[in-house]
Amino acid sequence: MRRTSVLLLALAAVAAVAAAAPGSIWAGVYTTAQAARGQKAYLADCAECHGEALRGIDDALPLVDQVFLKKWTGKSVGHLVDVTRRTMPTDSPGTISRQVCTDIVAYVLSVNGFPAGQRELAPATVLLKQILIEPKK
Repeated sequence: MRRTSVLLLALAAVAAVAAAAPGSIWAGVYTTAQAARGQKAYLADCAECHGEALRGIDDALPLVDQVFLKKWTGKSVGHLVDVTRRTMPTDSPGTISRQVCTDIVAYVLSVNGFPAGQRELAPATVLLKQILIEPKK
């Protein structure tokens, strides 16, 4: 009896993680409201170096189009959030919260044409690492 209960709890936990897993980046992994929050944060914290249109300024790389895809294809959204959190802004890295970094990444994804969906991009690393950045097939 106890063994069955433990097994049922384990299966329920696996099902909960699977249900929360965002799936394909093309299935809509952020919401438009989250991207709007991310745009405000981007303009406040990132645009000075990356430009308002995300095209890059001086040494700061563009965050759009082929340059973005070439750098990030095959890497996870979690890796993008982690790198952003650890290294940006360059004059005070690590000062932007994980939630705000996740919102900024949602905005960057929206500008790159990845579609919005019904659920926000969660800042949980385990979920973000399941979402690979891939060009449309």
